[in-house]
Amino acid sequence: MIKGTYLYLLRFSPLRRLLRGFRARLQSVAGYSDPFYGLAHVVRASNARLFLDIGCHHGDTLLRFIESGVSCPVAAFDPFGENIEKAKRLLQPYPRINFYQLALSNTNGQARFYLNKNEQTSSLLDNDAGNLDSFTEDTTPVGSCEVETRTLNSWAAEHHTTGPCIIKCDTQGAEGLVIQGGMDFIRDHCAAFYGEVMLGSMYKGQSSFGEIRALLEGDCGLVLKNTYPCLHDKAGRAVQMDALWVKREFLTSL
Repeated sequence: MIKGTYLYLLRFSPLRRLLRGFRARLQSVAGYSDPFYGLAHVVRASNARLFLDIGCHHGDTLLRFIESGVSCPVAAFDPFGENIEKAKRLLQPYPRINFYQLALSNTNGQARFYLNKNEQTSSLLDNDAGNLDSFTEDTTPVGSCEVETRTLNSWAAEHHTTGPCIIKCDTQGAEGLVIQGGMDFIRDHCAAFYGEVMLGSMYKGQSSFGEIRALLEGDCGLVLKNTYPCLHDKAGRAVQMDALWVKREFLTSL
């Protein structure tokens, strides 16, 4: 009953902001961090010039970031035009968003994109056993197609993008490819990186949590600030989670 009422009230924008803000304050008192308000804080603390939403899908997560206080301009990426059109409709009240029909990766050109029944699990990487065994309903393959790919380094150079910038990256196992293609930009211009990381064998060729840490911390100078609740498989094993890295100067301010 309480959950149903809460979900109903979230449909209304002013109430949604109040309820989520109150929830974030309660979490903070209890010692938990909210990634949406956390990144909004880094936006303000770093005077960020741009928020990059890599894998925006229909814009629902980006809306949560904006309503949590991310007020800088946004560059939103998705490989499919129909997703971008849906995101544009949802985010129409927020004019400082530019959309790019691209899959950011480690190469410029074309790549095969693997389509699953639940399109939010589709990826540049094919399913591995973890997806197929525990999340069959969502990850049943339904085909593949070619998409345009670009490296973050080349995109940033083309658009004369400089920092400080904030990156949110949700690319279903391909986060390592995004980081590999954006090492220079992340090292020189990224104030925070918030991304999904795989703990189980979910996608073929995915980067492990350790490999992503080595790239962001060893090569890009970021510091792991927080990890967030895990998704578990049917056996109860942790298989993926979100994590936040920040530049050292913002480590104690969150």
